[in-house]
Amino acid sequence: MRIYRTAKKVLSINNKPEQFLGGLTANSLDKPRNAFVNIHGRIIATFDQLKINDEKFLLVIEGDFVQAVLDHVDRYARLSKTIITLENFFVNFDLDGDYKLQNSEFAICQKHGQLILTLRDELVSVSEEEFTLFRLKNNIPLLGVDYKDEMLLNVSETDFVSFTKGCFLGQEPIAKVHHRSRPTWVLKVKFEDECTSEEKAKMTSKVLDSSTGRILGFVFVKNK
Repeated sequence: MRIYRTAKKVLSINNKPEQFLGGLTANSLDKPRNAFVNIHGRIIATFDQLKINDEKFLLVIEGDFVQAVLDHVDRYARLSKTIITLENFFVNFDLDGDYKLQNSEFAICQKHGQLILTLRDELVSVSEEEFTLFRLKNNIPLLGVDYKDEMLLNVSETDFVSFTKGCFLGQEPIAKVHHRSRPTWVLKVKFEDECTSEEKAKMTSKVLDSSTGRILGFVFVKNK
């Protein structure tokens, strides 16, 4: 079992959370990932989500972006009397997906493996370098490291957005790009020796892939 401790934090959304989140987030609430975007369709934060019951959702957000989310939703929360609380969960990434949940723990499936929300401060077994290589091998970019305030569709056209869920803040520019054009950039995993000089300078999460002896990283490339 390989466990990595992330820097993610957990917000609980209480009091009619589906009504509150439905108009503010880009994806359907039955999906594992979602996003808050501004009126221009640019990312405020991407996050993982989990419905606990009709009155409570959990949002798992990179710690450095929690305040940006709180600032973004503040006036909407006050108007709808939604209660937002910072929970005390540790958020671990179970790389192999074989962790057995215990009482008061929750799991959210990832592209590979799962996030574990736990109140237990356990020892972890995965280094930063090993986790970075895992993310690259499984195309899991990290908010704040590999992308920030990008146009949402530049990061992914499928992971964080639904084109059938109905209106949400920032929907118009996202829908226009999707239906009438295409994203200007695409976030990809590439070997450094395959990149142009400009791409090499912009690569993130660079790490040596010991199986090939080559350096891998994330990079935005022109969507031709």
